[in-house]
Amino acid sequence: MMLLNQKRSREKGMALLLVLVTVMALVLIIGSLWQASQPGWEESDLERIRYKAGLLAESGFALALHPEIEPGDVALQQGFGPEQEIRVLITSEGGRIPVNRLVEERWRDAIVELLVLWGLDAANASIAADSLADWIDTDNDTLSNGAENAFYSSLERPEFPNNLPFTSLEQMLFVQGMDEVARFQPMWRDYFTIHSDELLDLNTAEWEVIYAITGTTEDAAMNFAAVRNGNDGIRGTVDDYRFEDLGEVQALLGLSDDELSEFSDLIALDSTVMRIESQGRYGDHSETRVMLARQTNNGWSPLARFRN
Repeated sequence: MMLLNQKRSREKGMALLLVLVTVMALVLIIGSLWQASQPGWEESDLERIRYKAGLLAESGFALALHPEIEPGDVALQQGFGPEQEIRVLITSEGGRIPVNRLVEERWRDAIVELLVLWGLDAANASIAADSLADWIDTDNDTLSNGAENAFYSSLERPEFPNNLPFTSLEQMLFVQGMDEVARFQPMWRDYFTIHSDELLDLNTAEWEVIYAITGTTEDAAMNFAAVRNGNDGIRGTVDDYRFEDLGEVQALLGLSDDELSEFSDLIALDSTVMRIESQGRYGDHSETRVMLARQTNNGWSPLARFRN
């Protein structure tokens, strides 16, 4: 019996020792994890701030989609104490060039004008415009300055071009000549769209695009944009002037009837696709979200959304 008790005592002692060793190991592991995680805790704090700023930005969409809200409405700027804020800008996606219409020569001519305005020479501008058109047309015939399969195969990209409409602006970077465009105008994405109703909305287009599509002078295009943007000079605010009549546009741009007729079927003074840019700020950090919404009989229907 004594031997049995001694054996049980030794077993209890070993078990206690194992428990102590295990606890010590866990303490060491937890300590190591705590030290290793210190940068992670800081990163986690930053992620929480970003998350909260993102939530504020997302909530701005609800404001913009309310049927009583108009572009520039004071309700589109909301503050929640010194740490939190929402700023929402409502414009039109129609103010951007519908890149999938570049199979039409008039649009390609406008692109060449725009790219030359940005600083490209005429030859490189024509290469980019024709190559964009060759990318989306349904044939294998190369435009005079474009690129079809033979060109891309020589670059070991035999799968190009897609001969389909662009589904993302990022695809444009694969096109011959777009590297030059990006070099001269890093913000080129702000001038193109794949989501509009394929007419250029003169009430929201940049002056450079208005110049390129209408053939007016630079001064006239800038003056047109200045009148439209109101006294504060900012597009999408409450004091904007909205053109409702093409005759008024024609007069301000200094165009003849014949000049207007050359592009009148490419332009509009409104758009069925709204662009909402919502910025949420939490502390010193801001997040921006973008939503595109199409007008329907039942109001605005979300079409696409992404981070800016």
